[in-house]
Amino acid sequence: MQRIMIATLLGMLGLAPGAGAKDDPAAAYPAPTLHGELRLSLAEAISMGLENNLGIEIERHAPLIAHQDHEASWGSYDPDWITEMGYSDDRQPNSSDLIGNDIDEYFEKNLGGQAGVQGLLPWLNTQFSALLETYNTETNASYQELSPNYTTNVSLIARQPLLRGLIWNEPWTQVKASQVLYAASLEQFRRDLMDTVTQIEGGYWALIADEERVGVAEKSLETAQALLDQVTTQYEVGVVSKVEIAEAEAGVAARDFELIRAQNRYHDRMDRVINLVLGPNLTADSRITIEPTDRPDDFVVYDIDVEQAVQIAFRHRPELAIANRDIERLELNLRFAKNQRLPQFDIEGRWQPNGRRGRQNPFDQRAGAREEHLGPWGSSFDLDSNSWGVRGVLTMPLGNVAGRHNVSKAELDLRRAHVEKTRVEQDIILNVRAAARDLTSSQEGIEAAERRQAAAGEQLRAEEIRLEYGESTPFDVLLREQDLVSADQEFIEAVEVYRSSATGLDRAQGTILRNRNINVEQAARLR
Repeated sequence: MQRIMIATLLGMLGLAPGAGAKDDPAAAYPAPTLHGELRLSLAEAISMGLENNLGIEIERHAPLIAHQDHEASWGSYDPDWITEMGYSDDRQPNSSDLIGNDIDEYFEKNLGGQAGVQGLLPWLNTQFSALLETYNTETNASYQELSPNYTTNVSLIARQPLLRGLIWNEPWTQVKASQVLYAASLEQFRRDLMDTVTQIEGGYWALIADEERVGVAEKSLETAQALLDQVTTQYEVGVVSKVEIAEAEAGVAARDFELIRAQNRYHDRMDRVINLVLGPNLTADSRITIEPTDRPDDFVVYDIDVEQAVQIAFRHRPELAIANRDIERLELNLRFAKNQRLPQFDIEGRWQPNGRRGRQNPFDQRAGAREEHLGPWGSSFDLDSNSWGVRGVLTMPLGNVAGRHNVSKAELDLRRAHVEKTRVEQDIILNVRAAARDLTSSQEGIEAAERRQAAAGEQLRAEEIRLEYGESTPFDVLLREQDLVSADQEFIEAVEVYRSSATGLDRAQGTILRNRNINVEQAARLR
Protein backbone atom coordinates (compact mmCIF):
# COMPACT_ATOMS: atom_id res chain seq x y z
CA MET A 1 0.00 0.00 0.00
CA GLN A 2 2.87 2.34 0.85
CA ARG A 3 4.50 1.77 -2.53
CA ILE A 4 1.18 2.40 -4.32
CA MET A 5 0.77 5.74 -2.50
CA ILE A 6 4.32 6.82 -3.37
CA ALA A 7 3.98 5.71 -6.99
CA THR A 8 0.74 7.66 -7.28
CA LEU A 9 2.28 10.83 -5.87
CA LEU A 10 5.28 10.54 -8.17
CA GLY A 11 3.03 9.78 -11.13
CA MET A 12 0.98 12.92 -10.50
CA LEU A 13 4.21 14.90 -10.62
CA GLY A 14 5.47 13.21 -13.77
CA LEU A 15 8.09 11.17 -11.91
CA ALA A 16 7.16 7.67 -13.10
CA PRO A 17 10.18 5.83 -14.60
CA GLY A 18 10.25 5.03 -18.29
CA ALA A 19 9.32 1.74 -19.88
CA GLY A 20 12.97 0.75 -20.33
CA ALA A 21 13.73 0.97 -16.60
CA LYS A 22 13.75 -2.82 -16.18
CA ASP A 23 16.26 -3.32 -19.00
CA ASP A 24 18.58 -0.42 -18.26
CA PRO A 25 20.42 -0.60 -14.90
CA ALA A 26 20.86 3.16 -14.93
CA ALA A 27 17.09 3.54 -15.04
CA ALA A 28 16.86 2.30 -11.47
CA TYR A 29 17.27 5.94 -10.47
CA PRO A 30 15.50 8.00 -13.16
CA ALA A 31 16.05 11.71 -13.15
CA PRO A 32 13.08 13.44 -14.83
CA THR A 33 12.43 17.13 -14.43
CA LEU A 34 10.41 17.73 -11.27
CA HIS A 35 7.61 20.27 -11.42
CA GLY A 36 4.55 21.24 -9.50
CA GLU A 37 3.68 21.30 -5.83
CA LEU A 38 3.91 18.23 -3.61
CA ARG A 39 1.83 18.46 -0.46
CA LEU A 40 3.23 16.14 2.21
CA SER A 41 2.54 15.39 5.81
CA LEU A 42 5.54 14.51 7.98
CA ALA A 43 4.64 10.81 7.86
CA GLU A 44 4.44 10.91 4.05
CA ALA A 45 7.76 12.75 3.82
CA ILE A 46 9.44 10.09 5.98
CA SER A 47 7.85 7.29 3.96
CA MET A 48 9.01 8.75 0.65
CA GLY A 49 12.44 9.47 2.11
CA LEU A 50 12.88 5.83 3.10
CA GLU A 51 12.01 4.83 -0.46
CA ASN A 52 14.17 7.37 -2.31
CA ASN A 53 17.00 8.52 -0.04
CA LEU A 54 20.32 7.50 -1.59
CA GLY A 55 22.12 7.43 1.74
CA ILE A 56 19.70 4.79 3.02
CA GLU A 57 19.96 2.85 -0.24
CA ILE A 58 23.74 2.74 0.14
CA GLU A 59 23.51 1.57 3.75
CA ARG A 60 21.02 -1.15 2.82
CA HIS A 61 23.86 -3.03 1.15
CA ALA A 62 26.02 -3.31 4.28
CA PRO A 63 23.91 -5.95 6.11
CA LEU A 64 23.46 -7.90 2.88
CA ILE A 65 27.20 -7.92 2.26
CA ALA A 66 27.85 -8.92 5.87
CA HIS A 67 25.32 -11.74 5.51
CA GLN A 68 27.13 -12.98 2.42
CA ASP A 69 30.41 -12.89 4.34
CA HIS A 70 28.83 -15.00 7.08
CA GLU A 71 27.43 -17.52 4.61
CA ALA A 72 30.79 -17.64 2.82
CA SER A 73 32.57 -18.45 6.09
CA TRP A 74 30.79 -21.82 6.12
CA GLY A 75 32.63 -22.61 2.90
CA SER A 76 35.61 -23.77 4.97
CA TYR A 77 33.55 -26.87 5.76
CA ASP A 78 32.67 -27.69 2.17
CA PRO A 79 34.20 -31.12 1.42
CA ASP A 80 36.58 -31.42 -1.53
CA TRP A 81 36.06 -34.07 -4.18
CA ILE A 82 39.37 -35.55 -5.31
CA THR A 83 39.85 -37.40 -8.58
CA GLU A 84 43.15 -38.60 -10.01
CA MET A 85 43.77 -40.89 -12.98
CA GLY A 86 46.89 -41.79 -14.87
CA TYR A 87 48.91 -44.21 -16.93
CA SER A 88 52.64 -44.87 -16.85
CA ASP A 89 55.01 -47.15 -18.79
CA ASP A 90 58.40 -47.43 -17.11
CA ARG A 91 61.22 -49.31 -18.92
CA GLN A 92 64.89 -49.78 -18.12
CA PRO A 93 67.66 -52.29 -18.87
CA ASN A 94 67.62 -55.38 -16.72
CA SER A 95 70.37 -55.23 -14.11
CA SER A 96 69.07 -57.72 -11.57
CA ASP A 97 68.89 -61.50 -11.54
CA LEU A 98 65.67 -61.22 -9.54
CA ILE A 99 63.88 -59.91 -12.61
CA GLY A 100 65.01 -62.85 -14.75
CA ASN A 101 68.12 -63.94 -16.59
CA ASP A 102 66.45 -64.09 -19.99
CA ILE A 103 64.93 -60.57 -19.77
CA ASP A 104 66.93 -57.81 -21.40
CA GLU A 105 64.54 -54.92 -20.63
CA TYR A 106 62.44 -54.58 -17.51
CA PHE A 107 59.06 -52.85 -17.81
CA GLU A 108 56.21 -51.93 -15.49
CA LYS A 109 52.92 -50.52 -16.74
CA ASN A 110 50.43 -48.85 -14.38
CA LEU A 111 46.87 -47.80 -15.14
CA GLY A 112 44.61 -46.52 -12.40
CA GLY A 113 43.63 -43.66 -10.15
CA GLN A 114 41.84 -42.58 -7.04
CA ALA A 115 38.67 -40.73 -6.09
CA GLY A 116 37.15 -39.58 -2.85
CA VAL A 117 36.35 -36.73 -0.52
CA GLN A 118 38.20 -34.84 2.16
CA GLY A 119 37.07 -32.09 4.44
CA LEU A 120 36.68 -30.54 7.85
CA LEU A 121 33.93 -30.96 10.43
CA PRO A 122 32.48 -27.83 12.09
CA TRP A 123 33.27 -26.99 15.70
CA LEU A 124 35.51 -30.02 16.48
CA ASN A 125 37.79 -29.24 13.54
CA THR A 126 38.07 -32.93 12.66
CA GLN A 127 39.93 -33.52 9.39
CA PHE A 128 38.63 -36.51 7.44
CA SER A 129 39.25 -38.18 4.12
CA ALA A 130 37.75 -41.16 2.32
CA LEU A 131 39.60 -42.32 -0.79
CA LEU A 132 39.17 -45.25 -3.16
CA GLU A 133 42.31 -46.29 -5.09
CA THR A 134 42.45 -48.93 -7.82
CA TYR A 135 45.40 -49.83 -10.09
CA ASN A 136 46.22 -52.31 -12.85
CA THR A 137 49.92 -53.19 -12.93
CA GLU A 138 51.63 -55.27 -15.60
CA THR A 139 55.30 -56.27 -15.37
CA ASN A 140 57.78 -58.80 -16.73
CA ALA A 141 59.60 -59.14 -13.41
CA SER A 142 59.76 -62.79 -12.47
CA TYR A 143 59.42 -62.08 -8.73
CA GLN A 144 55.87 -60.76 -9.24
CA GLU A 145 53.39 -63.66 -9.21
CA LEU A 146 50.52 -61.59 -10.72
CA SER A 147 50.57 -59.68 -14.00
CA PRO A 148 48.26 -57.97 -14.53
CA ASN A 149 47.94 -57.22 -10.84
CA TYR A 150 44.64 -55.59 -9.76
CA THR A 151 44.81 -53.74 -6.41
CA THR A 152 42.01 -51.81 -4.73
CA ASN A 153 42.38 -49.81 -1.50
CA VAL A 154 39.91 -47.84 0.57
CA SER A 155 41.50 -45.30 2.93
CA LEU A 156 39.44 -43.84 5.78
CA ILE A 157 41.49 -41.33 7.77
CA ALA A 158 40.44 -38.96 10.56
CA ARG A 159 42.62 -36.50 12.47
CA GLN A 160 41.28 -34.88 15.64
CA PRO A 161 43.04 -31.99 17.43
CA LEU A 162 42.82 -32.25 21.21
CA LEU A 163 44.48 -28.98 22.21
CA ARG A 164 45.27 -26.31 19.62
CA GLY A 165 42.57 -26.21 16.97
CA LEU A 166 39.86 -27.83 19.09
CA ILE A 167 36.65 -25.74 18.80
CA TRP A 168 38.31 -22.31 18.64
CA ASN A 169 40.13 -22.88 15.40
CA GLU A 170 40.37 -20.35 12.60
CA PRO A 171 37.40 -21.55 10.44
CA TRP A 172 34.98 -21.85 13.39
CA THR A 173 36.09 -18.52 14.86
CA GLN A 174 35.50 -16.92 11.46
CA VAL A 175 31.99 -18.37 11.31
CA LYS A 176 31.08 -17.03 14.75
CA ALA A 177 32.81 -13.66 14.20
CA SER A 178 31.09 -13.10 10.84
CA GLN A 179 27.77 -13.88 12.51
CA VAL A 180 28.46 -11.20 15.11
CA LEU A 181 29.54 -8.75 12.39
CA TYR A 182 26.31 -9.40 10.51
CA ALA A 183 24.29 -8.64 13.65
CA ALA A 184 26.38 -5.48 14.17
CA SER A 185 25.74 -4.39 10.57
CA LEU A 186 21.99 -4.63 11.19
CA GLU A 187 22.39 -2.37 14.21
CA GLN A 188 24.51 0.03 12.17
CA PHE A 189 21.77 0.15 9.54
CA ARG A 190 19.22 0.82 12.28
CA ARG A 191 21.41 3.68 13.53
CA ASP A 192 21.73 5.15 10.02
CA LEU A 193 17.98 4.78 9.54
CA MET A 194 17.37 6.71 12.78
CA ASP A 195 19.76 9.44 11.67
CA THR A 196 18.03 9.75 8.30
CA VAL A 197 14.56 9.96 9.86
CA THR A 198 15.93 12.60 12.24
CA GLN A 199 17.31 14.58 9.28
CA ILE A 200 14.01 14.36 7.40
CA GLU A 201 12.03 15.52 10.41
CA GLY A 202 14.49 18.31 11.14
CA GLY A 203 14.42 19.40 7.49
CA TYR A 204 10.62 19.25 7.41
CA TRP A 205 10.19 21.55 10.42
CA ALA A 206 13.05 23.80 9.30
CA LEU A 207 11.36 24.20 5.90
CA ILE A 208 8.17 25.35 7.61
CA ALA A 209 10.18 27.73 9.79
CA ASP A 210 12.02 29.21 6.81
CA GLU A 211 8.71 29.64 4.97
CA GLU A 212 7.30 31.50 7.97
CA ARG A 213 10.44 33.65 8.13
CA VAL A 214 9.82 34.64 4.52
CA GLY A 215 6.27 35.60 5.53
CA VAL A 216 7.59 37.72 8.40
CA ALA A 217 10.08 39.42 6.06
CA GLU A 218 7.31 40.10 3.51
CA LYS A 219 5.05 41.54 6.18
CA SER A 220 7.93 43.69 7.48
CA LEU A 221 8.59 44.99 3.97
CA GLU A 222 4.90 45.80 3.51
CA THR A 223 4.86 47.67 6.81
CA ALA A 224 7.96 49.68 5.85
CA GLN A 225 6.51 50.44 2.42
CA ALA A 226 3.23 51.59 3.96
CA LEU A 227 5.21 53.81 6.34
CA LEU A 228 7.15 55.29 3.40
CA ASP A 229 3.89 56.04 1.59
CA GLN A 230 2.49 57.68 4.73
CA VAL A 231 5.60 59.80 5.29
CA THR A 232 5.71 60.78 1.62
CA THR A 233 2.12 62.05 1.88
CA GLN A 234 2.98 63.97 5.04
CA TYR A 235 6.01 65.51 3.33
CA GLU A 236 3.91 66.63 0.39
CA VAL A 237 1.62 68.52 2.72
CA GLY A 238 4.59 69.94 4.64
CA VAL A 239 4.14 68.03 7.88
CA VAL A 240 7.54 66.26 7.89
CA SER A 241 10.96 66.99 6.46
CA LYS A 242 13.05 65.24 3.83
CA VAL A 243 14.99 63.46 6.59
CA GLU A 244 11.95 61.41 7.59
CA ILE A 245 11.53 60.27 3.96
CA ALA A 246 15.18 59.18 3.85
CA GLU A 247 14.71 57.21 7.10
CA ALA A 248 11.62 55.48 5.68
CA GLU A 249 13.38 54.68 2.39
CA ALA A 250 16.34 53.20 4.29
CA GLY A 251 13.90 51.04 6.23
CA VAL A 252 12.33 49.74 3.00
CA ALA A 253 15.75 48.94 1.50
CA ALA A 254 16.90 47.12 4.63
CA ARG A 255 13.76 44.99 4.75
CA ASP A 256 13.92 44.29 1.03
CA PHE A 257 17.43 42.92 1.60
CA GLU A 258 16.23 40.77 4.53
CA LEU A 259 13.45 39.38 2.35
CA ILE A 260 15.96 38.38 -0.34
CA ARG A 261 18.06 36.59 2.29
CA ALA A 262 15.03 34.85 3.76
CA GLN A 263 13.86 33.67 0.34
CA ASN A 264 17.33 32.35 -0.48
CA ARG A 265 17.49 30.40 2.78
CA TYR A 266 14.02 29.02 2.11
CA HIS A 267 14.90 27.79 -1.40
CA ASP A 268 18.16 26.30 -0.13
CA ARG A 269 16.22 24.46 2.58
CA MET A 270 13.70 23.32 -0.02
CA ASP A 271 16.45 21.70 -2.10
CA ARG A 272 17.82 19.92 0.96
CA VAL A 273 14.42 18.54 1.90
CA ILE A 274 13.74 17.45 -1.69
CA ASN A 275 17.11 15.70 -1.69
CA LEU A 276 16.23 13.89 1.55
CA VAL A 277 12.73 12.94 0.44
CA LEU A 278 13.02 12.39 -3.32
CA GLY A 279 16.71 11.49 -3.60
CA PRO A 280 17.92 11.14 -7.21
CA ASN A 281 14.72 12.70 -8.54
CA LEU A 282 16.20 16.13 -7.77
CA THR A 283 17.79 17.47 -10.97
CA ALA A 284 19.47 20.70 -12.00
CA ASP A 285 16.29 22.07 -13.63
CA SER A 286 13.78 20.82 -11.04
CA ARG A 287 10.79 23.07 -10.53
CA ILE A 288 9.06 21.38 -7.63
CA THR A 289 8.09 22.70 -4.24
CA ILE A 290 7.17 20.68 -1.18
CA GLU A 291 4.28 22.09 0.79
CA PRO A 292 4.21 20.71 4.36
CA THR A 293 0.71 20.04 5.61
CA ASP A 294 1.54 19.46 9.28
CA ARG A 295 1.73 22.54 11.46
CA PRO A 296 4.54 22.89 14.02
CA ASP A 297 2.58 25.05 16.46
CA ASP A 298 0.31 22.13 17.42
CA PHE A 299 2.26 20.86 20.37
CA VAL A 300 1.80 19.23 23.74
CA VAL A 301 3.71 19.79 26.95
CA TYR A 302 6.09 16.95 27.81
CA ASP A 303 6.78 15.83 31.36
CA ILE A 304 10.17 14.14 31.09
CA ASP A 305 11.61 11.64 33.56
CA VAL A 306 15.32 11.75 32.68
CA GLU A 307 16.21 8.62 34.63
CA GLN A 308 13.51 6.61 32.88
CA ALA A 309 14.51 8.11 29.51
CA VAL A 310 18.11 6.95 30.07
CA GLN A 311 16.96 3.40 30.86
CA ILE A 312 14.86 3.40 27.69
CA ALA A 313 17.88 4.59 25.73
CA PHE A 314 20.05 1.80 27.17
CA ARG A 315 17.52 -0.72 25.87
CA HIS A 316 16.97 0.78 22.41
CA ARG A 317 20.04 2.72 21.29
CA PRO A 318 21.81 0.91 18.40
CA GLU A 319 25.14 2.45 19.41
CA LEU A 320 25.08 0.46 22.64
CA ALA A 321 24.07 -2.70 20.78
CA ILE A 322 27.00 -2.15 18.39
CA ALA A 323 29.36 -1.79 21.36
CA ASN A 324 28.02 -5.06 22.82
CA ARG A 325 28.53 -6.81 19.49
CA ASP A 326 32.09 -5.52 19.35
CA ILE A 327 32.74 -6.95 22.82
CA GLU A 328 31.24 -10.25 21.73
CA ARG A 329 33.51 -10.34 18.67
CA LEU A 330 36.62 -9.56 20.71
CA GLU A 331 35.70 -12.26 23.24
CA LEU A 332 35.75 -14.70 20.33
CA ASN A 333 39.17 -13.38 19.31
CA LEU A 334 40.43 -13.90 22.86
CA ARG A 335 39.19 -17.49 22.93
CA PHE A 336 40.90 -18.10 19.59
CA ALA A 337 44.17 -16.53 20.78
CA LYS A 338 44.17 -18.63 23.95
CA ASN A 339 43.54 -21.77 21.91
CA GLN A 340 46.37 -20.96 19.52
CA ARG A 341 48.72 -20.56 22.48
CA LEU A 342 48.30 -24.27 23.31
CA PRO A 343 50.58 -27.04 21.98
CA GLN A 344 49.44 -28.93 18.90
CA PHE A 345 48.39 -32.45 19.92
CA ASP A 346 46.43 -34.45 17.35
CA ILE A 347 45.20 -38.03 17.28
CA GLU A 348 45.04 -39.67 13.85
CA GLY A 349 43.21 -42.88 13.05
CA ARG A 350 43.48 -44.86 9.83
CA TRP A 351 41.56 -47.85 8.47
CA GLN A 352 42.45 -49.23 5.04
CA PRO A 353 40.66 -52.30 3.72
CA ASN A 354 42.25 -53.55 0.50
CA GLY A 355 41.90 -56.23 -2.12
CA ARG A 356 44.29 -57.88 -4.60
CA ARG A 357 43.55 -60.04 -7.62
CA GLY A 358 45.08 -60.75 -11.01
CA ARG A 359 46.32 -63.35 -13.43
CA GLN A 360 49.39 -65.58 -13.31
CA ASN A 361 52.50 -63.68 -14.37
CA PRO A 362 53.85 -65.57 -17.43
CA PHE A 363 57.37 -64.49 -16.50
CA ASP A 364 57.16 -66.03 -13.03
CA GLN A 365 58.90 -69.44 -13.22
CA ARG A 366 58.00 -70.43 -9.67
CA ALA A 367 55.22 -72.74 -8.56
CA GLY A 368 52.56 -70.24 -9.53
CA ALA A 369 50.16 -67.81 -7.87
CA ARG A 370 47.89 -68.95 -5.12
CA GLU A 371 44.34 -69.70 -6.14
CA GLU A 372 42.78 -67.03 -3.89
CA HIS A 373 44.81 -64.34 -5.63
CA LEU A 374 43.54 -65.14 -9.09
CA GLY A 375 40.52 -63.36 -10.47
CA PRO A 376 39.24 -60.46 -12.58
CA TRP A 377 39.58 -56.79 -11.69
CA GLY A 378 36.12 -56.65 -10.12
CA SER A 379 37.00 -59.25 -7.52
CA SER A 380 39.67 -56.94 -6.11
CA PHE A 381 36.80 -54.97 -4.53
CA ASP A 382 36.18 -57.85 -2.12
CA LEU A 383 38.61 -56.01 0.20
CA ASP A 384 39.53 -59.16 2.09
CA SER A 385 42.50 -57.57 3.89
CA ASN A 386 42.53 -54.75 6.42
CA SER A 387 45.12 -52.32 7.67
CA TRP A 388 44.64 -49.86 10.49
CA GLY A 389 46.65 -47.62 12.75
CA VAL A 390 46.49 -44.91 15.37
CA ARG A 391 49.12 -42.30 16.12
CA GLY A 392 49.55 -39.13 18.08
CA VAL A 393 51.34 -36.00 16.86
CA LEU A 394 52.63 -33.42 19.35
CA THR A 395 54.04 -30.07 18.24
CA MET A 396 55.14 -27.64 20.91
CA PRO A 397 56.57 -24.20 20.05
CA LEU A 398 59.63 -23.37 22.13
CA GLY A 399 59.18 -19.98 23.76
CA ASN A 400 55.75 -19.49 22.19
CA VAL A 401 56.39 -15.74 21.88
CA ALA A 402 53.69 -15.10 19.24
CA GLY A 403 51.06 -17.11 21.12
CA ARG A 404 51.63 -15.35 24.45
CA HIS A 405 51.69 -11.86 22.97
CA ASN A 406 48.63 -12.49 20.81
CA VAL A 407 46.70 -13.40 23.96
CA SER A 408 47.90 -10.22 25.68
CA LYS A 409 46.89 -8.16 22.65
CA ALA A 410 43.42 -9.78 22.56
CA GLU A 411 42.94 -9.09 26.27
CA LEU A 412 43.87 -5.43 25.77
CA ASP A 413 41.50 -5.14 22.79
CA LEU A 414 38.68 -6.59 24.88
CA ARG A 415 39.43 -4.30 27.81
CA ARG A 416 39.42 -1.28 25.49
CA ALA A 417 36.05 -2.41 24.08
CA HIS A 418 34.57 -2.48 27.59
CA VAL A 419 35.87 1.04 28.20
CA GLU A 420 34.41 2.08 24.84
CA LYS A 421 31.04 0.67 25.90
CA THR A 422 31.22 2.70 29.11
CA ARG A 423 31.99 5.79 27.04
CA VAL A 424 29.00 5.07 24.78
CA GLU A 425 26.78 4.75 27.85
CA GLN A 426 28.13 8.06 29.13
CA ASP A 427 27.46 9.70 25.77
CA ILE A 428 23.91 8.35 25.83
CA ILE A 429 23.37 9.85 29.28
CA LEU A 430 24.68 13.19 28.04
CA ASN A 431 22.52 13.00 24.92
CA VAL A 432 19.35 12.21 26.85
CA ARG A 433 19.99 14.90 29.47
CA ALA A 434 20.69 17.48 26.78
CA ALA A 435 17.65 16.45 24.72
CA ALA A 436 15.38 16.56 27.77
CA ARG A 437 16.75 19.93 28.79
CA ASP A 438 16.38 21.31 25.26
CA LEU A 439 12.78 20.12 25.07
CA THR A 440 11.88 21.60 28.45
CA SER A 441 13.54 24.92 27.68
CA SER A 442 11.97 25.06 24.22
CA GLN A 443 8.51 24.67 25.75
CA GLU A 444 9.28 27.54 28.11
CA GLY A 445 10.80 29.46 25.19
CA ILE A 446 7.55 29.27 23.22
CA GLU A 447 5.61 30.80 26.08
CA ALA A 448 8.20 33.58 26.49
CA ALA A 449 8.27 34.25 22.73
CA GLU A 450 4.48 34.55 22.66
CA ARG A 451 4.58 37.16 25.46
CA ARG A 452 7.26 39.13 23.64
CA GLN A 453 5.24 38.99 20.41
CA ALA A 454 2.22 40.43 22.14
CA ALA A 455 4.25 43.18 23.84
CA ALA A 456 6.13 44.11 20.65
CA GLY A 457 2.86 44.30 18.70
CA GLU A 458 1.33 46.67 21.25
CA GLN A 459 4.47 48.85 21.25
CA LEU A 460 4.40 49.08 17.44
CA ARG A 461 0.75 50.07 17.37
CA ALA A 462 1.36 52.73 20.03
CA GLU A 463 4.32 54.12 18.12
CA GLU A 464 2.30 54.26 14.89
CA ILE A 465 -0.43 56.23 16.70
CA ARG A 466 2.19 58.66 18.04
CA LEU A 467 3.53 59.07 14.51
CA GLU A 468 0.06 60.00 13.25
CA TYR A 469 -0.08 62.78 15.85
CA GLY A 470 3.41 63.96 15.08
CA GLU A 471 4.83 62.77 18.39
CA SER A 472 7.20 60.20 16.82
CA THR A 473 9.44 59.75 13.80
CA PRO A 474 9.62 57.04 11.08
CA PHE A 475 12.91 55.95 12.57
CA ASP A 476 11.25 55.21 15.91
CA VAL A 477 8.42 53.33 14.20
CA LEU A 478 10.92 51.26 12.25
CA LEU A 479 12.74 50.40 15.47
CA ARG A 480 9.49 49.19 17.01
CA GLU A 481 8.66 47.29 13.86
CA GLN A 482 12.09 45.66 13.95
CA ASP A 483 11.43 44.62 17.54
CA LEU A 484 8.23 42.92 16.37
CA VAL A 485 10.12 41.19 13.56
CA SER A 486 12.67 39.93 16.08
CA ALA A 487 9.85 38.71 18.33
CA ASP A 488 8.22 36.87 15.41
CA GLN A 489 11.57 35.33 14.48
CA GLU A 490 12.11 34.22 18.06
CA PHE A 491 8.70 32.57 18.17
CA ILE A 492 9.36 30.75 14.89
CA GLU A 493 12.74 29.61 16.18
CA ALA A 494 11.25 28.53 19.52
CA VAL A 495 8.68 26.35 17.77
CA GLU A 496 11.32 24.90 15.45
CA VAL A 497 13.60 24.15 18.40
CA TYR A 498 10.68 22.52 20.20
CA ARG A 499 9.97 20.24 17.26
CA SER A 500 13.65 19.36 16.70
CA SER A 501 14.07 18.81 20.45
CA ALA A 502 11.12 16.39 20.51
CA THR A 503 12.70 14.54 17.60
CA GLY A 504 16.07 14.72 19.32
CA LEU A 505 14.68 13.15 22.50
CA ASP A 506 13.19 10.29 20.47
CA ARG A 507 16.56 9.83 18.76
CA ALA A 508 18.44 10.01 22.06
CA GLN A 509 16.18 7.32 23.52
CA GLY A 510 16.43 5.17 20.38
CA THR A 511 12.63 5.11 20.02
CA ILE A 512 12.30 7.27 16.91
CA LEU A 513 11.61 4.31 14.61
CA ARG A 514 9.23 2.57 17.00
CA ASN A 515 7.21 5.73 17.62
CA ARG A 516 6.81 6.25 13.89
CA ASN A 517 5.88 2.63 13.15
CA ILE A 518 8.92 2.08 10.93
CA ASN A 519 9.73 -1.59 10.39
CA VAL A 520 13.49 -2.01 10.13
CA GLU A 521 13.25 -5.29 8.20
CA GLN A 522 11.02 -3.73 5.56
CA ALA A 523 13.20 -0.63 5.35
CA ALA A 524 16.30 -2.82 4.89
CA ARG A 525 15.07 -4.36 1.63
CA LEU A 526 16.77 -3.14 -1.52
CA ARG A 527 14.71 -0.82 -3.70
